[in-house]
Order: sequence, then C-alpha cells, then structure tokens
Amino acid sequence: MNRRSKKKVLAGVLGVLLALSAVTAAVAYFTGASGSGTSAGTVGSSSAWTVAMGSPSFQGSFTALYPGATNNAEYLPFTVTNNGKGYQQIGTIAVTIPTEANGDAETAGGADITGCKAAWFTAVADSGNPTVPADVAPSGTYVGKVDLTMQDSGTNQNACQGVSPAVTVTAS
Repeated sequence: MNRRSKKKVLAGVLGVLLALSAVTAAVAYFTGASGSGTSAGTVGSSSAWTVAMGSPSFQGSFTALYPGATNNAEYLPFTVTNNGKGYQQIGTIAVTIPTEANGDAETAGGADITGCKAAWFTAVADSGNPTVPADVAPSGTYVGKVDLTMQDSGTNQNACQGVSPAVTVTAS
C-alpha cells in the first residue's frame, strides 16, 4: 500500500471512531428525579327535596273523616321531586300531624284548631306505596299517598267538626 492509501485508510478509520464516539455521546443521559402536580376537583352539594301535596280522595262512601268510622280514610297524595343536579337518595318519608304545645292539631296554615287533639288522628304512608328508590335522578320524582284516619277518643270530639287538620310529609 502506498503512503497515500495508508493515509486514506487511517483517515477513514479515525472518522469511523469519531462517529462511534459521537453516537455513544448522543445516547448518554441523566435519569430525572420524580415530579408531581396537584389540583382539586369541585363537588356540588345535595339539594332539598320538594314535597307537593295533591288533592285528597276518600275510601268508601264518606267524603269526610268521622271518629272511629269503619272504612273511613282520607288519601292525601304527595310527590317528592329531586331538585338537585345529581342523583340523590331518599332516606326516609316521614308523615306527621303538626301539633300545638297543648296537643291541639293545626291547620295547614299553622293555626291552632282549639280543642281538636292531634292524637285523635292517625297519618301513615300508605302500605301500597311503591318502594322508596335507592336513588332518584335529577328532576326525578317519587309518588305516594298518606292515609289519614280519625280515631274515636270516647270523649266529645265536636271541636274537630268541619276542620282540616294539617298533615306534613317530609322527605330526607
């Protein structure tokens, strides 16, 4: 090999070695330390249920309540509405007769029905109501009715004649 060829071969070998060292340098790296970021989501709140009472109807041939009368119940329909933006669970449906401190029943407007005792009335959720659902969709409803009856107290119950005792349905 002549001298010129040797120089060319040597230059070629040096070029290859330089290229290989450059490739090795190009794949060298550091491993990064761990990093993280934190943010927060926003969760809404439950909304109060709306309970709307419908027009009453009666069981049997009566159109009013009478003390101790057989087959004499007033049916008070109600609708519970989910006003929330998400599904909500109805835990309980409670039925009460608003009562004054002296035991008198009240009107729907909160007035005392003097002498007409709240204990003379029984208000319960009707046994035929659908099962309360596990959850109610937004704007969804649950519909039921209350059975209102008047008990015979064995005493004068004239104070209750012609009045309308209040019944409250509370969904929670």
